[in-house]
Amino acid sequence: MKKGHYALGIVTIVLGGLGLLGSLIPIVNNISFVFGIIALILGIITLIISKKAKGKITLGLIGTILSVVTIILVLVSQSFYSKSIENATKDASETSSISSNGVKKADTTSSKKDSKKESSLELLNKLAANGKSTGDLMVTGTITVGKSSEVVPGIYDLEILGGSGNITGERKSVDSLFINYLGAVSGSDNGYPSKIRIILFDGDTLKLDSISKIKLTAVSKNTTAGDQLGQGEWVVGRDIKAGTYKLSTNGVLDEEYDNLGWTISQYDDTTGDSRDVQLNPSSKDVVMELKDGQVLSTSYDNTSDTVNADSVKLIFTTQK
Repeated sequence: MKKGHYALGIVTIVLGGLGLLGSLIPIVNNISFVFGIIALILGIITLIISKKAKGKITLGLIGTILSVVTIILVLVSQSFYSKSIENATKDASETSSISSNGVKKADTTSSKKDSKKESSLELLNKLAANGKSTGDLMVTGTITVGKSSEVVPGIYDLEILGGSGNITGERKSVDSLFINYLGAVSGSDNGYPSKIRIILFDGDTLKLDSISKIKLTAVSKNTTAGDQLGQGEWVVGRDIKAGTYKLSTNGVLDEEYDNLGWTISQYDDTTGDSRDVQLNPSSKDVVMELKDGQVLSTSYDNTSDTVNADSVKLIFTTQK
């Protein structure tokens, strides 16, 4: 091989080698792809010239092989990274938003195009419209919410008819709305509520410890907003109007337990933010700004066994 052919073979190998080194590195492999294409062209030229000159084709062959491997690795790696990003984006969307499959699947009459235009409040109203009351349910294990299950997606008043204990669960679509309450059959002496408002999306699960029987009463799509809420999950724009409120309660805030009282979690699906607020003996001056579509999760630490927890309300007084 003449010196010119030899130099061309070396260039082919160098470009192919550099391309191979960066072929698996995101963004950098775009440059590697260009190196691979150039090396492939030079490699083919080197092979043709070497064959005509009846010289050795070793350098040209090595450079061509390196270029082909580089191109293949770049294409494979970019396809892998693209799918990974797509899946990550999809998972993030499905696990953080009320407007994901948790509500869309509950309403089979709406197109995807229409769903994208709807606000969180509209979607939650639609979810409520799809709820179906149950009869008395004997609790034999974890309850899974689904269109073909005994409990379908909807908004419910969960009433405990037997036992007392923890009510927990896992969300399939909206991680920021936690299910964690204490409840007991009406008339029990442990100070727990017998009724809790709860929002259930498709695929959610409920686990009731030491509770033997419940009933779920579907809450209508059309409700009258008030200024008092019990324990559970409440929708701004449905259960209470949007506005700025000062919080108070008709329940006991025992000074002996300065950190016990009401806990309010405010979830905004528009931003994905969640904010916790406490109303207790050490924090009585509490003001909240509520916006349509936000979900308020409320729970009360009842420090008196003689007080009926179902009658204890969180009171919202409008502030100008």
